[in-house]
Amino acid sequence: MPSTFRASPRLAASAEVMFAFHSDPRNIVHVMPPTLKLVSLQTDGPAQEGRLLELRCRDWGIIPMRWKCRWKTVQPPTVLVDEMLEGPFAQFVHEHRFEPLPDGGCLMHDTITYTFGRSWWGKVISETAVRLYLMLLFAYRHHRTRLWASR
Repeated sequence: MPSTFRASPRLAASAEVMFAFHSDPRNIVHVMPPTLKLVSLQTDGPAQEGRLLELRCRDWGIIPMRWKCRWKTVQPPTVLVDEMLEGPFAQFVHEHRFEPLPDGGCLMHDTITYTFGRSWWGKVISETAVRLYLMLLFAYRHHRTRLWASR
């Protein structure tokens, strides 16, 4: 059974602006923590259903990570979903939902559905270490996203 992580920061920019930002994979460098370095990014362009992207990163400078993902759902300007096809998780789906607010800003709802391993031990790791990692990672990402959105 997969685990789920959710966070919903309020952003000063509109849903349209934030959708455009998140649909361009090159912008990932603006929200990555200093401990996670992008080594390479391969894609054919911005988010389009079925389009592939491949990221190679180094966490803490020494832990190599390779993610091959596909844009699963692209519904401008409110829904953007990418799913991992190959990488460190048995399952990893990242959904962004952009909810317009009356003041011109938006709420960005991030939902991560993930499975680390397929056994009971993988579930324990998913609900402890991976959840803590995601909490820290997305706290930083959302801080950086709020800064970008308020420019």
